[in-house]
Amino acid sequence: MHNHMEYLSSSGSFRKASNALRHFVKKYFETAFYVYLAFIVLKSMLTATMIPVNWWNTRLENILQLAALVMVMWKAASNDVWTARERVLAVFLCGSLLLSWHSYSYAFIYELAVLILLAHGMEFRKILTVHLAVSLAVTLVTVILALSGRIENLTYYQESHNYRARMAFGFLYPTDFCAHLFFMTLSYVWLRLRRIRWGEIIAIAVLGIFTWVCCDARTTTLLFALLVLRLGIMKLRAHRASSVKSADHDACGSRTTQAAQGSAERHSGTAVFSCFREWIDWLVVLSAPVFAAMMILMSRFYSESSGFLRFVNRVLNKRLYYGHIGFERYNVRLWAQNVEMHGAGGAVKRTTEYFFLDSSYVNILLRLGLVVLAAMLMILVITANRERKTGDHLKLFLLFLIIAACVIEHHLIEIQANPFLLLVLAADDGQRDDFHVSRRGIHSSSDIHKFQS
Repeated sequence: MHNHMEYLSSSGSFRKASNALRHFVKKYFETAFYVYLAFIVLKSMLTATMIPVNWWNTRLENILQLAALVMVMWKAASNDVWTARERVLAVFLCGSLLLSWHSYSYAFIYELAVLILLAHGMEFRKILTVHLAVSLAVTLVTVILALSGRIENLTYYQESHNYRARMAFGFLYPTDFCAHLFFMTLSYVWLRLRRIRWGEIIAIAVLGIFTWVCCDARTTTLLFALLVLRLGIMKLRAHRASSVKSADHDACGSRTTQAAQGSAERHSGTAVFSCFREWIDWLVVLSAPVFAAMMILMSRFYSESSGFLRFVNRVLNKRLYYGHIGFERYNVRLWAQNVEMHGAGGAVKRTTEYFFLDSSYVNILLRLGLVVLAAMLMILVITANRERKTGDHLKLFLLFLIIAACVIEHHLIEIQANPFLLLVLAADDGQRDDFHVSRRGIHSSSDIHKFQS
């Protein structure tokens, strides 16, 4: 009997120690993850500026990879709850990126794979907050150093635009600077959502005008205009709905048959609008593979003899032409390969041979391989479909702007610009895919519906 009591006592102590260790691992992993994320964003953003990064070498890169391995082991020890679907998705996404990295050592592929895995179950709002804070700090420091003459403030003059000045504000290229401003704005809007005020919308509009006046970034300006238009419509509809609700409340108790018929007509119109909006939502969900296929096919089969392709190429500032050169020089592979590009960014003198793959979809296909492109498109479709299911049309619109921007911008897979790739396994407002995360555990969406009803 005495031995039995000693066994129970020792097993109880072991269980308490095990629970304490698990609590310690979970408690401090979150802090370590955000520190690691902040450092990756900081390092990556500095490479997009004129700030010297000569201190970064192979030894430090190896140390960072070792730290990533430790973080992955730490994540495994935190005893996270994974669904079967999430496990399969994580294996495919991270496995595709790591195999592509093994084929050709683009460091950002390895870092993205690790961050996607570590972001599982983490609050996406906190991820965005950390990413936005680091990005904003680096951008402000870079602009101040450039305007004060501490680093080079490159200014470009394009012949096709009457030699209009385009300042880079300390970044490698004006459009890179504007792209970072736009992605930071998307992060801010995602954090604010429907709490955003008219003053903030006006500030976003001013930022869009700034990208046009100082950087001649026409695409970014158009994206800012679409964002401001969508936010303005959202605020007006919210004000109108509030006014209608107030009027209905004042008219309570004096309803007539004519009013009831008008209500039925409004209900019918609302049903038609809801059906139309559902189709639009599905188009947005599938827009990434559609845009990717269109851009890849037009680039692959571009010909000067086609009037339509010549027109599209002129509108897209020769992106089809350079994409076609990429397909002539390099074969499409499953995994990554070395693609030598010579852009105008960071150059004081004009490059002798300009060749750059601006479209993210063409860029990823030729540089990182077909499998990685499929993985990126899967992330975009899954995240967009999640917002469609939750009925959050503003978030869905923000994701669509990213998908559309990456048709002609190369920042889709760059973690310093685009943190939204981490949304695929992260917890967005307490929800992760078809599952609800709460303090009591994970419940299916059907259980939530039963509970709410």
